[in-house]
Amino acid sequence: MTFHEHLRRSAGQAIAAVPIAETREIYAVSFYIDHERDDPRRPILTIGYNTETQVEAVSNQPAGRPSDLAEARWNYAFWLQNELAVIGDSSHDPAGARAREDWIREAGLWYAEPAVAADWTTAAERLAQQIDARFNEACIDLAAELHATGVIQESLGRPMPILIHELEYYDDVARWTEHANPPDLANEFTNWVRNG
Repeated sequence: MTFHEHLRRSAGQAIAAVPIAETREIYAVSFYIDHERDDPRRPILTIGYNTETQVEAVSNQPAGRPSDLAEARWNYAFWLQNELAVIGDSSHDPAGARAREDWIREAGLWYAEPAVAADWTTAAERLAQQIDARFNEACIDLAAELHATGVIQESLGRPMPILIHELEYYDDVARWTEHANPPDLANEFTNWVRNG
């Protein structure tokens, strides 16, 4: 199975497994992109969601509250942090981790990790950036496909934005999310990222 096939299958199964009782409360799906053990050669995709109940709960907590309702809705730090799937992580998804490494190797982007941080080369940094760009594009394509094939509509009961993001928010996150969703579906989030 190719890495793209693995992404599609894992994401579809994860979203289809959301309990029907929860779907009424969900307002957005998270495609959180990170790296296993901070290794740029090992990007992972964590799929989750947030609910209106969670927004209300964090808005009313006595300490560590978000600055406003928009931050409670869109800042991943205040989300449920549920993990419907952690695709490509060697402990959660060993088959996906192998498929991801094969996919990166086939693209000619795999590199040996420097033994000492001082030996990190510009060439390795460029390869790491290319891996990130390729992985991000695969996640954008996956989200768009989940919309186009009706997986989101069928599993969650209605169209819902899929946010493609990292822990930090910046213009690329807004751009990725725009490309991943039907026109205007993620406007509230992308406007918050750009104007927050």
